[in-house]
Parts: sequence; C-alpha cells; structure tokens
Amino acid sequence: GTEQATANVDAAAAAVDSAALNLEFTRVTAPISGVVGRAEVTAGNLVTPGQTLLTTLVSIDPIYVSFEGDEQAYLKFMEFSRTSGHDSVRHPVWVGLADEAGYPHEGSMVFVNNEIDPATGTVRARGALDNPDRRFTPGMFARVKLPGSGTYNALLINDSAVGTDQSVKYVLFVGKDNKVEYRPVKLGPIVDGLRVVREGLSPGDTIVVNGLQRVRPGSPITPQRVAMGEHPHDGSAARNRLLAQNE
Repeated sequence: GTEQATANVDAAAAAVDSAALNLEFTRVTAPISGVVGRAEVTAGNLVTPGQTLLTTLVSIDPIYVSFEGDEQAYLKFMEFSRTSGHDSVRHPVWVGLADEAGYPHEGSMVFVNNEIDPATGTVRARGALDNPDRRFTPGMFARVKLPGSGTYNALLINDSAVGTDQSVKYVLFVGKDNKVEYRPVKLGPIVDGLRVVREGLSPGDTIVVNGLQRVRPGSPITPQRVAMGEHPHDGSAARNRLLAQNE
C-alpha cells in the first residue's frame, strides 16, 4: 500500500543520489595547478578506482629542487644560519643548469631534514624557485650553491697553478732570485673562474701558473708576469690578486 509506495520512492531517490555521486566521480579535479602529461586512457576504456593511472600532473611554478649535502657542508650551513640570526629555511639558494655557467637562478630554502642519513652521511634538503617562463622542467639535474659564510676578502689564483701531492694541494712559489719553492696551500671554492686560497699565500706573492710539471723546487726560472685570470704561456708566473682589491 502507501508504505510500500513510500519505500519505493525513497529507494528511487537514493538511487538518484548514488548516480549523481558516481557522475561527480567521473570528473577528476587536481588539488594543485601545473602541467599534465599524456592521457594514459581514452574514452571507452575500463578503469578501476585506485589502480588505473589516468595521467600525471607536475607543479612547475614554483618548482622545487631537491638535493643532498654531506655532513661538512651541513655543519657549515647551520653554523652560518646561527651566526646570521636567520632560520635555515629562509636562506637563499642558487641554482645552475647543465648548459649554464655559475648559478644564475636564485630561490629560497624551504626544507632541511632533521637527521643525517647514517648510510650515506648526507642530509636531504629542498629549495623553491619561481619558474614563470618554464625554464626548469621536473626531472632535470642542476647544480646548487648555498651560503656558507659572510662576505670576506680572499686570495684568488688560477686553478691551473694548483698541484696535488697525494692529498696535499700546493703551488710553486717564486722566491728570492726567481727560485721556485714548494708551498702547501689550503683551498676554497671557485669564484669567477678563480680558486680561493685560504692559507699558504699572501697578497703580492708570485707563483707559477702553468707548466708545473716542468719546474722543480729550487730551480731558477725566468717568469713572465701576467694578470691572474689570463691564460699565460708555459713557464710564466703571475701575482695572486685580492678579492675586492686591485693590486
């Protein structure tokens, strides 16, 4: 009677609601904006919830660069964070691609992991960069540079002037009477194409910048002085220069 008819109406209404919900499931809305890849299925294919991949979506603006640093780099970065008074995830990060010189793109740190992986001795970190022109594509490899100290004066020399004696880095210093001397040095990073020397040389010192294999400590030479950073001829020597100070 009436109760059965009411039950049938309620069942039909529930079926309509279920059909409307299923219809909503046919439209997939991404929680992020980005660029979609190719469609993995076409109209008419049978798909299964949670199993069938429809397509892929990647976020590209901003884009994230993930990298790992060793323990020494991590300690240096964290010490800089403490002395500068800034949180570690607020520092800038500079990025360079394979076809670029230096690190022309600047972003910011967004994440530094809370532990060092004991298996690799590295810590995971991530930076974010604006990418409005789509210069970066997910999956690219990049070089990353982080701040590790404040601005300081440093001696810069040609990297070709540095020799290696087992684990010791050295230069050939031109001393009194133009005689060559063996001089161990401690090196830093490369800046503007020149190598930073942390210890072992002083401003105005003269060193051999090319032909190290043909010169021996104690032997006299006839140096040809050139400005550091030029490409000297064999057997020439050059004066190192002080960053931010012309000699």
